[in-house]
Amino acid sequence: MLETILKALIPFILTLLTPEQLKKFADMALDFVEDAVQSSENALDDAVVLPILQRLRDTFNIPDDDA
Repeated sequence: MLETILKALIPFILTLLTPEQLKKFADMALDFVEDAVQSSENALDDAVVLPILQRLRDTFNIPDDDA
């Protein structure tokens, strides 16, 4: 029952969000991943993941508001 409600509710909520609100959410999600990658001791993920995230920011014009 909950799954059915969520499947109906999520698309409706997404229609209410503005492109600017979605960009802020995307920035927040990307910040979360970037922080996790940067705080890890694994240098490989810095070399692989961070450039991918930057490319996503550039491609979809999602500025890094905390930079």
